Amino acid sequence: MANLAFAERRSNSRFPGQGLYVGVRRKGRLHRLDAAAQDFNRHGVAILLDQPLPKDTTVYLTLACGDLRIDQIIGVVHNCISQRNGYRCGIQFRTQSSLQFDQNTVECSLRQLEVRFKVLQDREMDVEAQSEGSGE
Repeated sequence: MANLAFAERRSNSRFPGQGLYVGVRRKGRLHRLDAAAQDFNRHGVAILLDQPLPKDTTVYLTLACGDLRIDQIIGVVHNCISQRNGYRCGIQFRTQSSLQFDQNTVECSLRQLEVRFKVLQDREMDVEAQSEGSGE
């Protein structure tokens, strides 16, 4: 039987991560890593780091964009791939984890952040369409 939650998650768009700050802390570690966001949606984030994170590692994330900041999001490293400019790590949020404080608040904040990125993407598409329509 197909996992409907997995299928639903995969059908959601990912948005480019420009302007999204991501802080990553591995469970049991005090040191926080700053990461470059590659893409994002309310289910997860892809980041670029200068060091690998082991698959299935639990991480605590901070996401910030403008005035919206979400702290202590529980995530699990789904994959980590070496690239020329670092390590691309795909992290799935685990907001339903027993480790996640304020589950409803975190999920609501992730939805707000996703809406913010969707609005930005829609504006960019409108500007591109207007440019193409004016013959520029």
